Amino acid sequence: MNHNTSTISIAILDDHHIILDGLTLLLQNEAHLEVVYKCTDGYELLQYLDGHPGTIDVLIMDLMMPKIDGYEMALLLQQQHPDVRIIILSMNTDVDMAYNLIEKTDIKGYLPKSANKNILLEAIRSVKDDLMYVHEDILNELHGYRVKVYEKERLMLSPRELEIVQLICKGLSNKEIAATLYLSDHTVATHRRKIYKKTGSHNTAMLVELASRLKVI
Repeated sequence: MNHNTSTISIAILDDHHIILDGLTLLLQNEAHLEVVYKCTDGYELLQYLDGHPGTIDVLIMDLMMPKIDGYEMALLLQQQHPDVRIIILSMNTDVDMAYNLIEKTDIKGYLPKSANKNILLEAIRSVKDDLMYVHEDILNELHGYRVKVYEKERLMLSPRELEIVQLICKGLSNKEIAATLYLSDHTVATHRRKIYKKTGSHNTAMLVELASRLKVI
């Protein structure tokens, strides 16, 4: 991949000084990279950017920080300094967090702190070119998570239908479900047909598998 050879100005935000110093050492001798600012406090970084607009190309940022966490920081930067490209470098590779950051903020990269130097360098150069760079382990988890989110949205079961799904998954018959919910057998049978149609399930086993995967039971 061809990358722009002009110097990339980097800021590092992490609440651990050892990480700040380690990343600075790691990057300082790389051609066309310069660490121009580092700090442990998101508010300090915002003040710096307000006073020095346009001086930071790429921000390498942790997620779990006191005062203001990485998610809030990403939202603030998106509003106040949208030209700063953000790479999350975090021990937290929780797929919920990754999904929310990628879908709801303007981050450009997401790496685990276990990533090696070459991956970090590739991420920095990619996001400077305005390309997205997400570590493959996180990408693989995100794919499965997106499928789940899509299925959950597609499901769109009413609260009553959800109740019936839970009882079906417990092995109750239509008659038993009707007695439990004070409904007629006919009403439960109608609900069951609609549930099968909405979920694309052809039998109880398929419905149980789907409900289990989406954690509705």
